This record gives sequence, C-alpha cells and structure tokens, in this order.
Amino acid sequence: MAALVAADTLGERGERVRLLLPGRGVGGGFAALRRDGRTLELGVRLLELSYEGDAALVPPLEDYRPGGHRPYVRRIRAWMQELVGRRLVEAGRPAMVLEGAERADDILFTVDLAPLRGMLGPRVADTMAAEVQARLAAGSGDAGVLAADRAAQLDGLTLEQASLANHGEGFHRRVIAPLCDKVVDGGAGAVLASLRRKAWAPLFHPRTLLQALRGEPLGFRGARPFHTVAGDGCGAIVDALLTRIRARDGVTVEVAGALTSVRPAGAATALGFANGREVVTERPVLGAGAAELFAAAGIGYHPARARTVLAWLEVAERDTIDLPHLVHVLDPVNPVLRVSTSGSAPPGRRVLCVELRHDLDAAAIVAAATGGLRDAGLVVKDAALEPITGAARPTFPAPSPANRRAFAAARAAFADRELDVAVVGGALGPAADSLNEQIVQGLLVGAAAA
Repeated sequence: MAALVAADTLGERGERVRLLLPGRGVGGGFAALRRDGRTLELGVRLLELSYEGDAALVPPLEDYRPGGHRPYVRRIRAWMQELVGRRLVEAGRPAMVLEGAERADDILFTVDLAPLRGMLGPRVADTMAAEVQARLAAGSGDAGVLAADRAAQLDGLTLEQASLANHGEGFHRRVIAPLCDKVVDGGAGAVLASLRRKAWAPLFHPRTLLQALRGEPLGFRGARPFHTVAGDGCGAIVDALLTRIRARDGVTVEVAGALTSVRPAGAATALGFANGREVVTERPVLGAGAAELFAAAGIGYHPARARTVLAWLEVAERDTIDLPHLVHVLDPVNPVLRVSTSGSAPPGRRVLCVELRHDLDAAAIVAAATGGLRDAGLVVKDAALEPITGAARPTFPAPSPANRRAFAAARAAFADRELDVAVVGGALGPAADSLNEQIVQGLLVGAAAA
C-alpha cells in the first residue's frame, strides 16, 4: 500500500513513475475480494483517523520512524478525505459480547474503559479492583509496565506477563486471554507485549483501570471514532487509489509479478521479477512484504505465521440484533472472534465477515460461524444465514518473541547489503505495516524525492 501512495504522490508532482505490480494481491490485506457481485473485506478494516489529544501541529514527514504514525493522523485524515470524499463515514462504536452472550460497549479498539464497571457488575468489578489496587500498593506505579522508563523491559515481556502485571488475574482472564486465545496459538503467552496490537489487544495503566473498575472519573479516556468507506469499505481505498494512479499522465503501470532478486548494478540497483523481467534503476521504492524482500536479497526469513479463519455470510437486515459495524466475541466457548460488516449488500441485506478462532477445522467454518452468530445473540435464532465463502490459511507473522528476533536478524542482514533502495511497508518493522503507517511512508517517499 505504501508503494501505491508513493507512486500517486510522485505522479501528482509531475514525476515520471514506473509502477510494477504483483500478479495478484495489489494493496495487500487492505484490498477486498469480489464474489458474485459482492465486496468481501478480509476481516475488520475500520479506519483510525483521529486520536485523543491529536497534536494541532503535524511534524515534518522526515521525522517519521516506523511505528510512529500517530503525530501525522491529521495529515492521514486529510489524505483520506481527499481520496474518497463524502464516502468516508463514521462507523459507530464497536461492541463486545462476553460470556453468556452479554453485550457491552467495546473497550479493545476504543481503549475507553468508562463502560467497564457497568459491563462487569459491582461484585466482579470490585474483585478485580482489589487485585489492581494490590499491584499499585506493591509499587507498580500508575502506568505499571507502560511507564516510559520501563520501555526496554516491556520489549522483553509477553503480553500475558504484562497484562497480569498491569491488570491482575481477573481482568486478564476475562478480557485479554479469551481474545488472544482465538487469535494465535499459545494465546497471550505467545504474543510480545510491544507487539500486542498485532493481536488486537490493549494494555491499560493500572491507575486508569482501577478508576474504571470503581466507577470513578477516568484520568485517561480514549476518544477514537472509527470510519469506513460507504459501500465497499477499506477495499474502496485501494480501488480509488489505483484509479487515480492510472489517470496520472507520468505514471506507467505494469504487472511484473513478485520481486525475485535485488542487487547492486554499478551506481544503480537491479530488480528481478517473477515474469523474468529485470529492471535497472536508481533508488527504487520497494514495497514487497518482508519475506519476499529478504528472499530477493538472498536472506533467509521464515516466520511462523498466524492462521486466519474467515467466513462471509449474507443475512437479512431485519434478522440482525442491533448489530454495529464491529463486534468482538470474548466468550471463550464461542468459536467466533469477531464480526464485521463487509462491503456492500443488496437493499435490506448485510454481508458479514465472521473471523473465527485460529485452530478451527476448515470443514467446520460454516457451522461454527452460523452457530456462533446465533449463540452470541447477534442474529435471531431462526435467521436465514446464506454462506458466501470461507477461508483458512496462514497469513501474518505471529507477533512472537521468536519472530521478532528473526525479523531483526534478517533486517540487519539486509542493511549489510548496502543497497540504494527505499523500503516501505512491513519490511521496515513489525509495527510498520498498518494502513496509517503505510500512508505516512508513501507520503514521506514523495516528499523526500522533491
């Protein structure tokens, strides 16, 4: 995605650009599938276009570092609005389903703990509060492992260790553990705390969590309205961007296939592609994924990948029960991880993307999705759920300590090649592949070439 943004930015300035695309998967996980006239998003793809405490002054793009898109969110929002216009709409607050199909406002994506005491009830909330208070009394500090002076320590902890330290046993087992158990093999114990957002899991300050559990005013409250693109969701961003790129006078678009080699060629760089073509150019922008890029440079990198299980179903709008754009299902016995509205549907109908636990048998996808939706109280019991398709395959590198070490070694080996290239996307770092990150990276490449 970052390479597309870079090509568009350079083309807008009147630069001559040669954009070489893979044979499939343009836009990566931000693109959408097309099936029988329907648009199917690859899981939840909500847009974060503002954060609490947004800085009024956006720093220079050259100050960006991988993982550091947040100061640029105003610029990201302006770019998005200019690309898709009035189709950019607010998606509404997500929800969660707890044990026993109990519905509550989401706290995972919103990081807004205000609903917590009402969600849990006084008895459970007070028990959890006592655990958190004990950690504060033992000297954890208001931020716990999230304190600025403990950043290096956080990078050596699993999410389970960090969550237990900050949240206590009760909150961890009720909220964090059931989420991660559905996302990756080994659950929170296999997720690096610093990469927790790869498992869509938050960490809260003990002080803020204690305030929420007691029903007190919060010292911090998340304020992150989510957006989508009306009609086709996030996939429409990729489509609109490609359309605009192809309309740029100075941009040539070709399909070359995967990147297979990258090497110095005098003062330039030679790139080999799956279609047999070799391109020699000065300082190319490389947006291939980490595994593809490192392999092209002759570097072994084979991360263990999380398995993603998806089902898409269509249902009559009247058969859904107050269903927002996104719902997390934290009930441990329900195989559904979360449910999101997926692209466009005929009038009176909704297409749902149901993400299921990682270890579900592929033969059980449809039954687990339909049964899980009903058990979570998201559709009426007799709803006619029409299966569209399903998928189960390894996708993203698991956010594990071992994968983090493997990436660091491969990235160092790539740097040792001293290639004159601009790398964008996930090959910059494990936290550099989100949509917001890649938009900033693409804008930076365009600005740097000015």
